[in-house]
Amino acid sequence: MAAKGKISLTAAISLGIGSMIGAGIFVLLGQVGAVVGAATWISFLLAGIIIIFCGYNFAKLGARYPSNGGVLEYLVQAYGINLYSGGMGVFYYIASIILMAVVAKGFGFYLSALVMKNPPSYLPNTFAVCLVLLLTLLNFISVSAIARFEKWIVAIKLLVIISFAVLGFAFVKPSLLANFDQFSSANLFSSLALTFFAYTGFNVISGSAENMDNPKKNVPRAIMLTIFIVMIIYIALALVVFGNLSVDQVIAAKETALAEAARPALGETGFAIVSIAALFSSVSSINANIFASSNNAYVMAVYGTLPKAIEKRVWRRGTEALVVTSSIIIILLLLFDLTLIASVGGLASLIAYTAVNIAHLRLYKDTGAKLYIVWLSVLISLGTVIVVLLANAKTEPGQLYATVIIIVLSFLFEWIMRTYGKKYMEEALPRVQDPIPPKN
Repeated sequence: MAAKGKISLTAAISLGIGSMIGAGIFVLLGQVGAVVGAATWISFLLAGIIIIFCGYNFAKLGARYPSNGGVLEYLVQAYGINLYSGGMGVFYYIASIILMAVVAKGFGFYLSALVMKNPPSYLPNTFAVCLVLLLTLLNFISVSAIARFEKWIVAIKLLVIISFAVLGFAFVKPSLLANFDQFSSANLFSSLALTFFAYTGFNVISGSAENMDNPKKNVPRAIMLTIFIVMIIYIALALVVFGNLSVDQVIAAKETALAEAARPALGETGFAIVSIAALFSSVSSINANIFASSNNAYVMAVYGTLPKAIEKRVWRRGTEALVVTSSIIIILLLLFDLTLIASVGGLASLIAYTAVNIAHLRLYKDTGAKLYIVWLSVLISLGTVIVVLLANAKTEPGQLYATVIIIVLSFLFEWIMRTYGKKYMEEALPRVQDPIPPKN
């Protein structure tokens, strides 16, 4: 049993599943299907394998350095507070916000489809903004309340998803799954940014380690169990969707493809039930991520990477970091296209995870990790980044340019903070543990 006010193992897994199963599977199936067709399940399988190796590093680092800082904390432990660790911290913070903007847009699309047949173009974004504001208020209340909220949402969501998958398999047409007309290695690699995006979010567990009961034991367990559960669910759902609908039907359904796939088995009732599950998924995903991202921003302020004002608590458990995070989510979801921000968010997360994998090479003796697994994770994730960048340069140059711009702006912001905000850095230094020196 978890200590009072602490997050238990079950609650941590719920937080992770809630964070991961959101826009990725419910909203982006149409976009992934447009790239690789019925081979979408293969893309989810490959992205899942990459995430398992990344998850190993996060599990070991999260157990050794339980901190709400997540990615930034691990980079600081490896390199100290400098331009690189700070810049990557800002970069990952932006990637996390992009994730939530996509999920919020997904919520808006599904709710709009439920309330009317041909909703006006402004309605999805209106619903999305309302959701972000509501969950921001919830995150002001308490950590334990959030965890309890997550467990209920995840339980309902999993019940609907698993029931749909089981029923859907009975109606699968093997001929549809055998249609690999759109498949090619180039298309498969190009789709990885989208399917990898679907797995982002498990790091909310390591990012919430400070609030967890027995983090040394529960962080690794929660991360690996969450990834395996979500991977099985994603592959099963991809098989059911593309086994019930043709590729053209999936693409035509766009953001509501998963609910559309319920029609052959369950009719309009099935569409409504899966749409409601999508709403629950979006709520729990943003709920989990907004909590972790605002915590991350708070730690970045403590370390001097973001302005010190973000540290301040506004009301109860809420900080200015939470207000800033929510505000940026709303700006992104109002300004940008769903597919663009999802692809950029997925690629940005992959780059940040790769940076953590590389940093772990300096810390593996202290985390107790196996060096060959860390090296394997570095080679796999770095190789994937290179392949996806090359594929995007050919097929989606806009996504590549957007990612580069975010990287440049992140490091420019950090350079400005270090150049003109030295007082923040000086105040932060006494509060930061020295990087662990490599053992001889």
